[in-house]
Amino acid sequence: MQWGCASTPEGEPVHGKDEVVSFLAAKDGRKVVVAAEKYHYVFDGDPSVAALLRWSGRTKVTPSLNGELKVARNNSFEGSYTLVAFDADLTPEDRTFLIQTGFAKTDMKYGDRTGPALRYFGTVYGTRYAAAPLKPADTLDFSRSFLIRYVEQETATGPAAQPAPSPLIYDDGGKLLVGGVPMFIVQGGTDYRCRARFMDICFYK
Repeated sequence: MQWGCASTPEGEPVHGKDEVVSFLAAKDGRKVVVAAEKYHYVFDGDPSVAALLRWSGRTKVTPSLNGELKVARNNSFEGSYTLVAFDADLTPEDRTFLIQTGFAKTDMKYGDRTGPALRYFGTVYGTRYAAAPLKPADTLDFSRSFLIRYVEQETATGPAAQPAPSPLIYDDGGKLLVGGVPMFIVQGGTDYRCRARFMDICFYK
């Protein structure tokens, strides 16, 4: 499948944005959900993401989403991301762990910081669902609004398929589940400017 922003006989791409309200993951890191106002974006965490979510030093890693999520007519999506950790923030043990996880050494500039760092590039594939209400305890307080940007292709005769209901559900005990697996809020990685980040999102919590 090829993605593009030029018009086609089937229709023209539609660009949109969605304000993020929470970031959740299974305890083993194998299922990740970015919950936004309009949609819930559900994807499988790759082995490196799963390892990072279990790692006590994950707050030293800053992720960022690269560009727009590309959404197909069936609401599957694809996107790419970058994970960065500056050497100045890491212990020798941290560096060893990240290199074993798949990070590579580089010199880079991120925001106002410049210097040696470890960097990881990844791709996410998942499904976009219609958003469902979350309890306040399962949302995050943001320092400001942050958006997921996406591009979707509409057909000449009508919009893309309507997304299915969110798989995020509450059990009888009030626990949030996806496919029967408990989910928890991930506080994200930190950098020098804020207390927690995910995909260029700065969290208060």
